[in-house]
Amino acid sequence: MIEANGKKALHVATFSGWYPFEQDGKIFRQTKRDLTYWTLTCMSVDPENPQKIYAGSEHSGLFYSDNGGKNWHRAEPNTPKMMLFSALALNGGVMVGTVPSAVYRSKNGVWEELEDVRKHSTGANFPPSPELQSRARYLAYDPVAPARLYAGIEVGGMLISDDSGHSWQPANDGLTDLDVHEVIASAANPGMVYAACGEACFRSLDRAAHWEKNSPKTHDYGTSVAEDSRGVVYVGCAKGRPNLWIREEGAAAAIFRSSDKGATWEKITNNLKGGVMHMCAAPDGNGMIAGTSHGSLLLIDDNDVREVVAGLPFVTSVELAA
Repeated sequence: MIEANGKKALHVATFSGWYPFEQDGKIFRQTKRDLTYWTLTCMSVDPENPQKIYAGSEHSGLFYSDNGGKNWHRAEPNTPKMMLFSALALNGGVMVGTVPSAVYRSKNGVWEELEDVRKHSTGANFPPSPELQSRARYLAYDPVAPARLYAGIEVGGMLISDDSGHSWQPANDGLTDLDVHEVIASAANPGMVYAACGEACFRSLDRAAHWEKNSPKTHDYGTSVAEDSRGVVYVGCAKGRPNLWIREEGAAAAIFRSSDKGATWEKITNNLKGGVMHMCAAPDGNGMIAGTSHGSLLLIDDNDVREVVAGLPFVTSVELAA
């Protein structure tokens, strides 16, 4: 099997544990299952060490593996807040985003709060559960300038840091929907940043200094955004918010692809019952993998979109690791 950057396995976080898969052509074989007691909300792989995997949970803090998932451990000491919603492994450590909205960083077993995130999120709340306030929904870094960090705050907007998280500032000029779900900074086109939000998708041509709406015309609820090695951008969008997904057609979701930095979109699959919750590169380097709330994994390449795994719990994150 061809390995993508030394990462040969697809790791999947779900509402009932962690699942690894190995790819053989267009066939994906499950090799293990673990952490099944826990609702996993996020996952991140150390970019310098693909054996190191972090998995965040809804109520039990952070778990990690040093050997590609052969063995898992609970973080010790565990995260200062137990309800995690995002994780970012970087510079030999890990950052986690919590509910209520805050970000903590650990290196060598010591946790510190990056206080500006909480301070800039105090005015936000999460309408379905106001008592929870907002969520630090997604964390990302700029692969061209790794000290540049992005924190997407669900119903709280975008925060940026240029000093590896020591200080943060809002970056919401033109971001008319502050319900941020995912954000990525382009590796192929430096300066481009993309965001999927609750009522629209957005792009920035200047590293989040200004935003412009670039939603696909037919779908409004942005759930995920990703980029392949060629700079092709993918977004997963549903028709309406999750409270509508109880209908017969479910999320009625679609995946769109853009080869012009998000200026125009091509619909590559449609009528998905599950929302497209996260995407990553395929293990063999050819195409993308999408995980859905309906428990399926989709393989996307230049010619086709195929369901390669079905019957999983709700998928929250897909990542490549050793």
